Amino acid sequence: MKRFTKVLCVALVFGLLFAGLVFAEGEEGEAETEDPASQTEPAEEESPPERELRSDYDSTYLWIGLKYGSDAVDKITLKSTDGFLIVKGNNKGWKETDVTTDSKTLTIVPSGGYATLVDESGDTILGSMGNGGYIVMSAAEDPEDRLITINGSRYRDGATATVTNGKLNVTNVIEIEHYVRGVVANEMGYTYPIEALKAQAIAARSYAFRNINKHKNYGIDLCTTQDCQVYRGYVSEHDSTDDACSQTEGKVLTYDGKIVEAYYYAYSGGATLNSEDVWVNALDYCRGKVDEYYSDYKWAVHYTMDELTEEMESRGKDIGDVVSVQVTNRHNTGAVAEVTFVGTKGTAKFTKSTILSVLGLKSFMFAINDSQFVWSKDGQAIVTDAKVNVLGANSTGEDLSTVYVIGADGDVAKSAASDIRITNGTMVAMPEGSVSAGWRDDPVRSDVVYIAGSGWGHGVGMPQTSARNMADLGFDCEAILQYYYEGTEIGDLADFQ
Repeated sequence: MKRFTKVLCVALVFGLLFAGLVFAEGEEGEAETEDPASQTEPAEEESPPERELRSDYDSTYLWIGLKYGSDAVDKITLKSTDGFLIVKGNNKGWKETDVTTDSKTLTIVPSGGYATLVDESGDTILGSMGNGGYIVMSAAEDPEDRLITINGSRYRDGATATVTNGKLNVTNVIEIEHYVRGVVANEMGYTYPIEALKAQAIAARSYAFRNINKHKNYGIDLCTTQDCQVYRGYVSEHDSTDDACSQTEGKVLTYDGKIVEAYYYAYSGGATLNSEDVWVNALDYCRGKVDEYYSDYKWAVHYTMDELTEEMESRGKDIGDVVSVQVTNRHNTGAVAEVTFVGTKGTAKFTKSTILSVLGLKSFMFAINDSQFVWSKDGQAIVTDAKVNVLGANSTGEDLSTVYVIGADGDVAKSAASDIRITNGTMVAMPEGSVSAGWRDDPVRSDVVYIAGSGWGHGVGMPQTSARNMADLGFDCEAILQYYYEGTEIGDLADFQ
């Protein structure tokens, strides 16, 4: 049995439990379907015709949750200029049923605990839609023309719905390649170079397959947010991103014979992290390293000690009033590994992803100080008080006997070199005569704590802006992926089905 079969089987079992679905595979090019508008009353004994699957390998569909849980809705309006097919299907494909409609606008409403499908005349077509395994698909013959409008937004392929607590959960049932087209431009700018877009398409396709069934408690595979991948349907598609998806169709990223968890994010800030430095599992292909191709992205926040005290209390940390906060450990790349809060009654330490949530930060590449970080318009230098923090300066820590600094008020002042801290967002250099070279993370005890850093994202896997920079330098998508996912190869999805 091929290695990925187990994952797909889980998805199929879920699909059958969730919707009571069945399917029949037809040979490519041999399936014929009657125009649904011409169907009146089908013969009771006749089996419904089978639709061809839409690729050389098993055509796989994903259940993408559009509205569910607290976002569930009271009503769904479906539109299709080509009309609709009422089908039954699962992750492997679908077939038509003996339920037909001539309508080009349909409505789904909750009724008696079920999703009820109603036509333009107000007549009920189906009384138990999602619960009975039914899907409403666009009737267009060409797969590229199968567009369906769901509550005003256009998506490819089809839709289904279920009812929870009297509300409708709405799902876009979509073929994997169409899904990837609806992801790439949302996750990476469509103006990016083609090799970066191709790398993003392969990463998005790989992530989707590794996370089938991620939100099974809601009856879906994936959501539409950053918790999974940002997906907005047909409106997201562009020629450039469609081209990237087409050139990489069916391609996934593999490691040791398995499809990888292709994590990605916006900016590295100068270094990537090991997966276990952020979460729990150690992934051999997600190893921390200095990022040679990063783009800088600066940010800053500040908190009062009272605000930090409230944060500790909200997290159940009974340490009293916070009197000090400090970076107490870093990884060898300079990324923060531990932050310690000292209170009047005790101490609290935070590591991994909790660091970002506790302090509301964009990345692990940051410094904490008692003085405010300020940048010039070009991002090169400038800070404030007696102890000056110069962020983004091109200095390696050379001996500076006299330093002149522009303060927050615009005045120029002379400062001792030993009082200056210089960081480019990745590492901090200390002039000769200061406490030490490299990182200097003193405990901050002032009333206001200032935090500044570079980067945006969890730091694991591929930084998308770095991928862009590599593509601009002439690297192809394979080189980009192998730089950020060590030891990986590009493989064919067909080998895992």
